[in-house]
Amino acid sequence: MHPTGLKLATPTETTIVLTRSFDAPRRLVWEALLVPDKMRRWMLPPPGWSLSVCECDARLAGGLRIAWKSAEADPAMTLYGVFTEVLPHERIVHTEMMVLGSGQPVGMQVEAHEFAEERGVTTLRITQTYSSKDARDGALCSGMDEGMEACYLRLDALLAGRA
Repeated sequence: MHPTGLKLATPTETTIVLTRSFDAPRRLVWEALLVPDKMRRWMLPPPGWSLSVCECDARLAGGLRIAWKSAEADPAMTLYGVFTEVLPHERIVHTEMMVLGSGQPVGMQVEAHEFAEERGVTTLRITQTYSSKDARDGALCSGMDEGMEACYLRLDALLAGRA
């Protein structure tokens, strides 16, 4: 088994680079990250929330929409995006905007996902580019890396056929 665990770097004032390895071929990692039925199996919502919408059309100009609901709001938060670059099983780029249930935007960024495979192990590299240092720092303070790793542990189980 290849070592796992999300690694985070901040190479510039407006970027976050996240790297994570999965013990599976990149075709399977790609599908798990971009096919809604599979996404629903590993994407953990924040505590007390549930995933209410999961739509992903991973093609050029295709859309991404993920919504979570809470006891107080449906939706409590929605993520919207548009795919701007798609090279199947290798690279995908999309815009991403988070909006609170009230309609208040939380932030916008561009995410590039790169998939590299060596001996059946896929390394995923996500580069998030924010509009400002403050926006990037807000994401860093949100605990998003801990939430992502919790999801990726579930993804490990899915890829191993245990979920």
